[in-house]
Amino acid sequence: MPLAGNSGRSRPHPVLGGPVALTWLYHLLRLGLACIFIYAGFIKLLDPRAFAHAIAQYDLIPEGLLPLVAVGLPALELLAGVGLSFEVRGSLTLMAILLLIFLVILGYALWHNLDIDCGCFTLAELDAQHGLVTAFRRDLIMIGATLFLYWRRWSRTPDRFPNLL
Repeated sequence: MPLAGNSGRSRPHPVLGGPVALTWLYHLLRLGLACIFIYAGFIKLLDPRAFAHAIAQYDLIPEGLLPLVAVGLPALELLAGVGLSFEVRGSLTLMAILLLIFLVILGYALWHNLDIDCGCFTLAELDAQHGLVTAFRRDLIMIGATLFLYWRRWSRTPDRFPNLL
């Protein structure tokens, strides 16, 4: 029998608003981010010269380091994506660091009104300045998704604050 003022709905619906929905959202976002990073890393590794050209336009990396960055950065993206898809410890942090780096670089390009391709996926993907704004917004959304993943992991961890006494 429900208590006064309680219509018997003391718990949220298990599918519509409860832990099950958050679990599904967690897995959907985790796998979505993983796929985006795997795709982005793989596409850039197929043509590292084109990616080196794209990142050279930012004029932030010495020319001698371009080949290393053009292969290393996509490899890290691929590693973060594969790691996140299998929930390997540290992969979400790697992804968050990469996204923050991308946001800073895209912000730099927008601040200086650079008329360049973002280099996010392919050279033909986006049209210069408009593409930079789109990429910046897309990265902000992905940062939001990573924050949700961190929050969900943290909220499900038992004994976040162990008894010290």
